[in-house]
Amino acid sequence: MRRTVIWLSIAVSMLVALAGCSGPAVAQAELGKDFTLAVGQSATVKGEDLTVKFVEVISDSRCPKDAICIWLGEVSCLVEITSNGSTFGKVLTQPGLSAPVTTDYARYDILFNVLPYPEADKAIKSSEYRLQLTVSRQPVLSGGILATFDVVGEQYSIFITNTETIEQVFALQRGESQANIPSGGLIRGQVAYNRPWSWHIDSEDVHMAEMTIELCDGTPSLVEADLDYWLDTVQRFCPWGAKLIEIQDYR
Repeated sequence: MRRTVIWLSIAVSMLVALAGCSGPAVAQAELGKDFTLAVGQSATVKGEDLTVKFVEVISDSRCPKDAICIWLGEVSCLVEITSNGSTFGKVLTQPGLSAPVTTDYARYDILFNVLPYPEADKAIKSSEYRLQLTVSRQPVLSGGILATFDVVGEQYSIFITNTETIEQVFALQRGESQANIPSGGLIRGQVAYNRPWSWHIDSEDVHMAEMTIELCDGTPSLVEADLDYWLDTVQRFCPWGAKLIEIQDYR
């Protein structure tokens, strides 16, 4: 009888230890602050009706950091987001060797990074994956207009608060202006209304022009591909082929 009690005591101790190692099934997170999830773990964002669960790693083809690859690959994870009593499955995909990536859900921005990064000849176990996340609430646009342009099949949007430029954009929409080139100062950083680009246009430093210098002409993807050059040297974006396709008024 005494031996049975001892074995039961050992078993209980082991279960407690394992529970301590795995951490709580549902963690607590805060808006704007980093948190990390293991596979199967969830986090509820404090003060928000929002829970994120790291379900699984769907695939991981990232080129190992100590190897040379033709393609950098990517890693895709499935998360479940629960809000307002409904659960939504969302796939998060991060290209190999990239910085953390931002996606969105409802009125939230979600910055994510998948760890660890692969090494040659070293497989990553499912239990070793960690999903680093930062959830932020998207700013509410007000006091301006959101103008969306098409540039040779690519789209980008500018939130404009400059009163004179707002009138220029509406004049263009009415067919009363030939100034169809949006020329604006470039700012580093992704904003929700200008995804997927990791830059945006200064809301005040933007105007419509009939002609500009060729240096700032290009496409959104060209800016993205050489962002440091565009930000440090060109400093402005003025696509000659821009076509106004939509205006949303937030004034």
